[in-house]
Amino acid sequence: MMGGAWFSEVFGDPEEVREELLLQTAAQAVRTHLGVDAEPIWSNVSLQKDCIPQYTVGHWERIDKIRQYLGQHSLPLSLVGSSYQGVSVNDVIFSSKRAVERLLGNEQTHLDTLGCGRGLFTPSK
Repeated sequence: MMGGAWFSEVFGDPEEVREELLLQTAAQAVRTHLGVDAEPIWSNVSLQKDCIPQYTVGHWERIDKIRQYLGQHSLPLSLVGSSYQGVSVNDVIFSSKRAVERLLGNEQTHLDTLGCGRGLFTPSK
């Protein structure tokens, strides 16, 4: 899955982008990140417009305030799901795992507790 607010900046007008370019970009990402050099034997490129949720300005600050409130008042709640700490399935699984670790009292240090987990796969400007 590729896209989001930066799609037009990287690929141009979604109405005019070539499917071959998207496939080449995805294949290059697989080579770079997974070390898979084989060409795909099958592929399906489908451009879905406006389907990746985007957090509004100030989202992370609001989430931090909510978490602080929950902690200060010792409320037995966890914020889990794509509305809070990432929109992908991987983000939801990771935040769920973290919530369970906190509930069990065996929380480990993760990148997102250091402020590094946000936007790891978003191109920087």
